[in-house]
Amino acid sequence: MEKKQKNPMSFEKALGELETIAVKLERGELGLDESIAEFEKGIKYAKYCHDKLEEAERKISILQKGENSVVEKKPVRIKPDTGEIEDDEELQGSLL
Repeated sequence: MEKKQKNPMSFEKALGELETIAVKLERGELGLDESIAEFEKGIKYAKYCHDKLEEAERKISILQKGENSVVEKKPVRIKPDTGEIEDDEELQGSLL
């Protein structure tokens, strides 16, 4: 993964790469050196995804600021089995 690309990788692409690496490592079929190299790449993808999520959170916070510049935080429930947002429609409605 390159740092300064003209067309940066999407969050979804990076997450897919991270999932592919996790599957490779879970299989246990790679040698030690290959495993370490894949783990290293996985760490880079995980950091990229984390940074993209933080950036999105900052943007959402800015959009949610009221007239008095106070961010109105709303709890978000995550489905433990899928990692999806439980109240997705309610959350989307709050952004409009």
